[in-house]
Amino acid sequence: MVMAHLKTKATTQNLPERKQWKWIVVRELVSKGYSRDEVVNLFRFIDRMMTLPQELQREFKTELRRSREDRNMPFISRVEEMAQEEVTNRTLRESTIVILETRFNSVPPEVVDALNTIEEPDTLRDLHRQAIAIPSVAEFQQLINGVL
Repeated sequence: MVMAHLKTKATTQNLPERKQWKWIVVRELVSKGYSRDEVVNLFRFIDRMMTLPQELQREFKTELRRSREDRNMPFISRVEEMAQEEVTNRTLRESTIVILETRFNSVPPEVVDALNTIEEPDTLRDLHRQAIAIPSVAEFQQLINGVL
């Protein structure tokens, strides 16, 4: 903490450097194995002592968020990634069919078959959203035909 105090004084006129030192101090806290509560409390203290202008504070928070996400993101293989994508696709297909069945009582097999050929998650998400508001199954079928 003495280092943070010294760097606060030394960086009074150089705010980008202050942001850099603030980041170094916070990163050190996390790497030293302190508990989450200890890190949060120490961070609050440092945050008050090493204040930054709004724009630099926003940049600092973005870096902090990115760092947190990087630490929490486990490495997964391409095979695992493909399996997760397939589960997502299957879930989107199934819930789209349920929505259509709920709204229109039945879904023609050709719509189900066409939906099952689509592999892009973004396209499936879009069709899922469309299923919620589209006026008829026939229009949904035209929508799918336009995608294929």
